[in-house]
Amino acid sequence: MRSGSIARGTCKVVLATVGSLGDLHPFIAVGLALRDAGLDVVLACAPEYRTKVESAGLAFHPLRPGFEEMQRDLGTDRAELTRRVMARSDFLFRSLILPYVRAQYEDMMRATADADLILTSSLAFGARLAAEKRGIPWMAVVLQPMMFFSFHDAPVIPKAEWLSTLLRGLGPAATRSALWILKRAIGTLFGPLRRLRAEIGLLPAAGDPLFDGQFGEAGAIGLYSRLLGDVQPDYPAPVSIAGFASFDAGDAPAAGIPAELRVFLESGPAPLVFTLGSLVVNSPGKFYRQSTDAARSLGRRAVLLAGGKSGELADLHGPQVFVCDYAPHSLLFPRAAAIIHHGGIGTLAQALRSGKPQLIVPYFADQIDNAARAARLGVARILPPRRYGAGPAAGALGRLLGEAGYSSRAEAACASLAGEDGAAGAARIVLDTLGRLRRK
Repeated sequence: MRSGSIARGTCKVVLATVGSLGDLHPFIAVGLALRDAGLDVVLACAPEYRTKVESAGLAFHPLRPGFEEMQRDLGTDRAELTRRVMARSDFLFRSLILPYVRAQYEDMMRATADADLILTSSLAFGARLAAEKRGIPWMAVVLQPMMFFSFHDAPVIPKAEWLSTLLRGLGPAATRSALWILKRAIGTLFGPLRRLRAEIGLLPAAGDPLFDGQFGEAGAIGLYSRLLGDVQPDYPAPVSIAGFASFDAGDAPAAGIPAELRVFLESGPAPLVFTLGSLVVNSPGKFYRQSTDAARSLGRRAVLLAGGKSGELADLHGPQVFVCDYAPHSLLFPRAAAIIHHGGIGTLAQALRSGKPQLIVPYFADQIDNAARAARLGVARILPPRRYGAGPAAGALGRLLGEAGYSSRAEAACASLAGEDGAAGAARIVLDTLGRLRRK
């Protein structure tokens, strides 16, 4: 069945995502493409995102936990929560994901009563449980190559970068064994999920819950560019790499570059743009002050996207440095001399689309693998957070800006992405999948 043969308004698709704005924005983009194709679309995500989702024009359903709920339960604030996530990978699962999987399952049971298909992010465990319980097909939406955990394309494992480099040299057989051991170790965290499966009457899952467990019979969509990685022989079937899905707006869809920032950009040479996304920015340490010192030592102007920390950095604001909470990356990044960021997949996507060279400071999780892929493309240099300071940053940026190859390769990557529309591609895949399911 061709995608256009699905009658308008006859199918309901529920999208479920867990995480930061880098996880949310691609799902909004896909949701809008599905809505425009005539499907009934609901986006389930953290309660704090209601305004953003509804302002974009999508139906919203709350998916616990909310950020305020987690902070209240743990007796901490957003900054400390972020520090704990970055310090220990198991904290994310033990304290922020698995304690709420029952609530997430209950929320998704309410959201999916009349759904025809469910799209789930990698951490939406409760959504997949609801899909299994209701007998509704689901598709995994994979935002970064690392989450396929392929032994043909070895991911960079946080705190074991040396092992990942070794495995890429040794090949698939050695990588298969190493990743199997790692999956077994990670799997020990998921006792609460296995117990909930049994309680709600589901059979034990065959694969590990995090990687293999995200894939249903309906297949998977890689919502990133083939520049970062293509389909591998050990990917689940069916699977397609759709490309980056871009959504870049504030709560008001027409949000643009703030007037004061526009004046700053037009008053001098292209600045260095420093950003830590929507999560790491909650606990930036000295990043922004060290970045300002690095820019000054190079005689460069700078824009600091500092989120809720911008008020604490007001003393840095001046003729050569502009400090603000946020500006749309798709509008700001193309006007930069270089982009210095944390390696989150959403930020990386916008940086690649801008055609500008990048200095990536990856803190944890997939950021480290994302950074390695950008470096292999030749568009970025990497500076680990433990080494980041005014001097090292200035040195890395001097080399980045001084070697013309970085700029030319960044421009080539931008040109390659010019015709890529991951949201539209994902929508076509969903429509084709719905048609295939209806024929069964």
